[in-house]
Parts: sequence; structure tokens; C-alpha cells
Amino acid sequence: MKIAVVHNLRPGGAKRVLYEQVKILSKNHTLDIYTFKSSGDKYFPLKNLVRNYYEIDYNYPEHFPKSVLSIYRQLPKAYRKMAELINPGNYDLAYVFPCFLTQAPFVLRYLKIPSVYFCAEPKREFYEKIPRVSNNFTYKITYPFRYYLKKIDFDNMQKADLVLTLSKYNKQNIEKFYSKKSTVINMGVNTRIFYPINIQKENMILSVGNLTLLKGHDFVIKCISHLPKIKRSKLIIVGFGGNEEIYLTDLAKKLEVELEIINSPNDEMLNKLYNKASLLVFAAHREPFGLVVLEALAAGLKVLAVGEGGVPEILTKKSPENPVKRDEKVFSQVLEEELNKKDDKKSMMLRRHYVTVNWNWENSVKQLEKILVRFQ
Repeated sequence: MKIAVVHNLRPGGAKRVLYEQVKILSKNHTLDIYTFKSSGDKYFPLKNLVRNYYEIDYNYPEHFPKSVLSIYRQLPKAYRKMAELINPGNYDLAYVFPCFLTQAPFVLRYLKIPSVYFCAEPKREFYEKIPRVSNNFTYKITYPFRYYLKKIDFDNMQKADLVLTLSKYNKQNIEKFYSKKSTVINMGVNTRIFYPINIQKENMILSVGNLTLLKGHDFVIKCISHLPKIKRSKLIIVGFGGNEEIYLTDLAKKLEVELEIINSPNDEMLNKLYNKASLLVFAAHREPFGLVVLEALAAGLKVLAVGEGGVPEILTKKSPENPVKRDEKVFSQVLEEELNKKDDKKSMMLRRHYVTVNWNWENSVKQLEKILVRFQ
């Protein structure tokens, strides 16, 4: 197949999914990337995996009101220009990933070839209450000007010929919010990047995700604060952007929880952290899937996760770990129990085996490939 791949993603789970899929698909198919110059290719670089890498001129102003006006005026023009390059390119289909500005991108309106849209999540700010402390006033003031983005995302989604997603939970939300059917693609983890290494364990807890309150880092801090001071492990938060670092730092100080924040580590460093930690605590609010959970399990790390969103689809009865409800008292009790348990190599290998068998990218992309071949 000859495929035009479209994205405007920032570093994060969706970009990792795109990277892993492109890396495997490009072995048997011809892929061209279409993106914006402002998107960058530093994290999960795609340029060397594909035949051609096209960058369209578009620079997003970071500050209001130019930021919103640019989405409404300049962004559609940039995507129209992108579509005008794709349409005559003799592609079998366009495989479209989200735009971090609108979610479903404008390019879906202008494509004249079959389009497959990978919906990593809805435009969540319009469908659920998003917790925030920093910039809360600014967000509320600008919200009325941003609300039209809900319609843009909805209308763009309707233009996709086929919608793929990453969990049953997300599939239900897509049907609920967009009245659109979707197909679930099983996700994976790169076990050559995330794996057990011979390194000394430390008395620390790991929480991984953007520095926003959607990732539940504040819940983790509060739960640790319920433990006796002598038993409180150090918390390391690994973040990839976000604006709640000051709030999280102040909260940890107030509740006497030792905290270190590490911003945007590379995969090698992240794997070392998975191996050094005693436990990964994953408390994200209604996370559509939870790639972080798979990464930790692949490294053999114990996982304690809130059973929301797509997490119960990972931590099933077949998995070596069980999800816990979002309740500070209950969660902190289980947290203390897990920290008191001595881990062993057999348990670590069972976690890794579960991921290797059930959540690998090779099987995931085979499933994707079959869908794309049938669809073209």
C-alpha cells in the first residue's frame, strides 16, 4: 500500500503509538509523512522511517487571542494546502492522527481519498470536568472563545471514512460524543526499550505523565501523605510538559512528601527509573488507555493503578496486578501493603511475560494492517 500519514502531535502517548506503527508498517508499505514545520521531529522521530517527509508552513501562536484566532483562520488553510498535496499523490489511503489543537484535524474535510482516523481520545475539555489549578482563571475567561472547537472537532470527525481507537472505553465515548462507530486496535509496548536491568532498587515511587491534574499526580501525593512518615517513600514524577509543576511541588512540601520532578527523559533514562522504583502508581483520571502501565510491567515493575478509563482493559483477571478504586483511604492502605511486600524475580518475569504475550506492537500492527488492506 501507498499511505499518506498525517499528524500534528506533541510528545506523548499518541506520538509513541504513531512511531511504533510507522516503524513496522514502513517495512512492507510506502509511507509519506505530512505534518507542520512547528510539530518537530525530535521525540519519536519519523523522518528516517518513511520515503518522504513533508512539512507545511504553520506556526501556532501560544498566547490568547492570537492562538484561538489562528486555529479558526490560519489552521484550516494550512490543512487545505496539505490535502492539496496528498490528493493527487496516488495514495491508497490517508492514515490520520490527531491535531493537538483541534483533536480531529481539518485535513479530514479536504481529503478526496479514503481516510482512516486514529482517535486517541475525544476533545476531553468539552466532555468532562478537567481538574486544574494553574491558569484556571485564564482558562475560564478564554473558554467561551474556545468552545467552537467542540464543533470543529465533531464536524472533522464526521468526515473520516473509518475511525480506529485504542480501547473499548474510548470506543464507547466516541459513539456517545460523536455518534460514530469505531474499531479498537490493541496497543503494544516495545519490550526492547522497556525491560528489566540489573540495577539496585531504591525506596521510591514513580508516577509518569504530563504535569497536569488529569494525570492524578496530586492524588498520589495525597495518598503517600496518609502513610506514617517513617514509611513514606520518595515520589518521582516523570513529566512531559504541562503547567502544574509549581502546584505539585507546593502540595508535596505542604504534606511532607519528598518529591522530585524529572522533565522529558529519554527512553533509556525512563527504563532505568522503572527499574529503580519500588512501584509505579498510576492515578490518571479516565485515561483512554494507559501505555505507561504497559511500559512499567514490561520492565518488571509492580503497578498500583486506579481502575478508571482503559486501565481495567490492561489489568484484567489474567494480569498479575489488580486495579484499585479512586479513594484516598483505600488506595493508601493498598499502597502501604504493596510497599511492605518484598518483590522477587519470578514476579517481575511474570509481569513482563504478560505484556510480551498480550501487548506487543508486532501483533498490534498486524491487526492494523489487515484493517487497512480491507479498507483501501
